[in-house]
Amino acid sequence: MDNFPHPPTIALVAAAVIAMVFLANRWVFGPLNTILTKRQAEIDGASEALADATLVQEERLAEVEERVSQARKEAYAIREQAHAEARAERDRVLGEARAEAARKVEEAKAAIDTQIEAARRQLEADAGDLAKRIADRILDRPVSSGGSGS
Repeated sequence: MDNFPHPPTIALVAAAVIAMVFLANRWVFGPLNTILTKRQAEIDGASEALADATLVQEERLAEVEERVSQARKEAYAIREQAHAEARAERDRVLGEARAEAARKVEEAKAAIDTQIEAARRQLEADAGDLAKRIADRILDRPVSSGGSGS
């Protein structure tokens, strides 16, 4: 059994390993675990803050979208009201223009009727005289306007 290590050597190596593990835990892994724990706590806190900020951002975005939607509705209503008022104004102006045109047409008709009547009266007044002149020319002698001829 010369190949098998000597028991005091095994005990000494085991004691050295145990001491190394204890020292590594105390001075390396302990502080390292503390740092990792703190970092994980910071990461968790940052994740929570991010989640909270995301929630707040989504709420604000929803509020902004609602305001934009409301503003669009108001703008559409204002535009429709303006269109309605413009149509009403256009209809009113067209109505006034049509009424004015109809009035002018009626005035023109009345003026024409008056002129026609005046011309008719003038023609009736001049008809006798004109007939006498035509007869005078045709007969080449004056015709009396008395009524009993020959």
